[in-house]
Amino acid sequence: MIKQIAIMAIAAGLLALLPMQQSYAQYVDNSGGSTGTATKEQLAKCDELGINRGNCNDNTILAAEKVQSAEKTTYGNAPEGSGTSWLAGGLGQMAGFIGILGAIFGSIAGAFFVMGRRARKVAA
Repeated sequence: MIKQIAIMAIAAGLLALLPMQQSYAQYVDNSGGSTGTATKEQLAKCDELGINRGNCNDNTILAAEKVQSAEKTTYGNAPEGSGTSWLAGGLGQMAGFIGILGAIFGSIAGAFFVMGRRARKVAA
């Protein structure tokens, strides 16, 4: 058994040392420059959104539109963005959520504790 583990460890070490082919397809040009030329429609949209013409491409347009959409999401009268409305209700609402979750998880834990205390002990 120890011999097999040693062989597997040596094989894993050798595989770790071998050069692997890297894939860079997931990386985007984040340098701020455009990789191509923008169309007239894209330039008009960039001017509308306040994006520099040198950075005008589909990615920057979509990112700016996403930010505008998040700014329009409101809770009450204040723009809060995506996902923050659950916590924007104030301390009382958040305490209520915590209390409800504590009651749920506490009752489950208590049920398991009681069931564990009632279990029969098997004589060895």
